[in-house]
Amino acid sequence: MNYLPIHITSETNRLKSVILGIGTDQGKPYEINPVAKMHKAKGTYPSAEDIQEEIAEAKSVLESAGVEVIQPRNLAEKKQIFTRDIGFVIDNKFVIANMKEPLRQGEIEGIDFVLEQINPEDTIRVPQGATIEGGDVLVHGEHVFVGISKRTNQAGFDFLKSQFPNKQFHALELVVSDDPDENILHLDCAFQPVGEGFAIFYEEGFVNKPEIIFELFGEQNLIRVNQDEKNQMFPNVFSIGPKDVVIEKDFSRLIKELEIRGITCHPVKYSETSKLSGLLRCSTLPLIRE
Repeated sequence: MNYLPIHITSETNRLKSVILGIGTDQGKPYEINPVAKMHKAKGTYPSAEDIQEEIAEAKSVLESAGVEVIQPRNLAEKKQIFTRDIGFVIDNKFVIANMKEPLRQGEIEGIDFVLEQINPEDTIRVPQGATIEGGDVLVHGEHVFVGISKRTNQAGFDFLKSQFPNKQFHALELVVSDDPDENILHLDCAFQPVGEGFAIFYEEGFVNKPEIIFELFGEQNLIRVNQDEKNQMFPNVFSIGPKDVVIEKDFSRLIKELEIRGITCHPVKYSETSKLSGLLRCSTLPLIRE
């Protein structure tokens, strides 16, 4: 059998194949993170139609860039928007996440047809007791950053580290709070490498100063965002190449910051989906990058 040649060694290499969320049959409103709770209470919770329109626009942009876009099969009463969290690829291994929230645990079944195309020897299942979600895992060459959050625990970090002895793993503890202004749901809500040697960064989202980020990127290459920009999900753009980023169209300051660093921005409307505390990186599960 010719298995799918999964391959991810960075957040920015040219994207070839990705799983994009659907949001077709969403079931009950999310109440599993502070931002979604806030929008439900305020009456600004996004409609399924708005979310599906935004996903369709993102799909069009990805396909126009030559990316193969795969989408999950629909499961009843499941959001299936944020595919990033259900699994992730490091090198040529697919890690099936062990998700913290019972509401989301069955979402992996929606990509069973993809998992069937991956060599079983290259599939890793996270054991019970260890929780880890893809939004907390960022691959940067020989380095892997892992957010310790409400969704990813120390046991999850320890297990993942044990599976990749040739990588250097860095555990970064995130601020966890019931206050949506303070809470960091996943690592990619506060930090993400972009371009060639740059990173979008919200330092206040970390319990301790993440020295490894300063060491690897340098202060001069960090694109800092403030709390309001963090709340809008500025760090959660999605790279489709070393000089190409898919980004929310209203992130005007960030677009300028990226463009002056030689990065082309592909704007899409994604502001309704962001009300569920996820944006473009959250909605995508890359399978193959160059």
